[in-house]
Formats: sequence, C-alpha cells, structure tokens
Amino acid sequence: MAKAVDYVTANGATYFSAAGNYGNKSYQHVFVPGSFNAHNFGGGDELQNISLKPGSYTIVLQWDDFIYSNGQATGARNDLDIYLINDTGSVLLGTNRNNIGEVPIEVLPFNVTSNTATNIKVIRASGTDNMNFKYVVFRGDVTINEYNEGNSTIVGHPNAAGAITVGAVLYSNTPAFG
Repeated sequence: MAKAVDYVTANGATYFSAAGNYGNKSYQHVFVPGSFNAHNFGGGDELQNISLKPGSYTIVLQWDDFIYSNGQATGARNDLDIYLINDTGSVLLGTNRNNIGEVPIEVLPFNVTSNTATNIKVIRASGTDNMNFKYVVFRGDVTINEYNEGNSTIVGHPNAAGAITVGAVLYSNTPAFG
C-alpha cells in the first residue's frame, strides 16, 4: 500500500489518510547486526532498557519486507523476533514465530504486576537483509530509557513518504485551548 501511495503522489495525486494511531511509544531503525544476529542499538549494546508500570501490554514488531497476502507476494525473506531480557541475559518472554514466506510481524502481549525495568532485544533469526524495522507499544505504559529516537507510532500506508496523514484527538482528552 505504501508503495502505491508513493507512486500516485509522485505522479501528481494528493493522498490523505487517517493516522489510525493507537500506539503510544515506538522505536524505529535499520537493523544493525551485532553478535549472534541481535540488533545493535548503539555502541555494541544489544539490549534496549525500558521501564514498565503495572498493566496489560501489547508490543508489535514489524519490518520492511515482502508481505504474503492471498498469494499476491512471496512473503517475508527475513525473520525477526522480539524478546524481553533481564539484566543478566535471561529471556523473560518473547515471540519467535517463523515469518519466512509469511507476514513480517511479531505480536508480544504480556502483563506486568509491579513497576519494573527490563530490556528489549530484537534478533534476526533468519535472512540477511538489514531492513528498516519498527516496534510500536499499542497498549501499556512503557518508558524507553535509552536509544529513544522519538519515532512516530503510525504504521502502514499512512506512514508512506507521500501521504498526508491526519490525526484526531477525542475532545475530552485535551485541555481547553491546549
């Protein structure tokens, strides 16, 4: 969809889309391979420290790869996985579905019972491309403590370079004249 948006806008069309933005935090970067195909967030650090408050969470990892849809494409050539890792390197939780030939997405739902800090780790389980990837926190109160680049939480065709994306806020969630 994003390629179609960019194609028509390059040919003079104007394309508007609703943001559909339900996320509240995100991280986006080109995959930089470190040891054992883990993403290097910076300076050789393969863990991104985050703080979590009590509640339910949903973090979605997506990457720029082919999508399989009703036989219309070959599917992903790369397989990325996302994990929560404690400071000693133990896996607390993760999702490692094989995405080769499928849709390039991983969904990580979990619950937190008390304030805590942990780390996110992204691993390229298969493939060789250093593609652009993004994770979005769609539910939960996360603070990204390091390597926070302030990326948008918009995904899909509204995030295309040629799109003009419109956002809205429920009036009761904004202060008067704020």
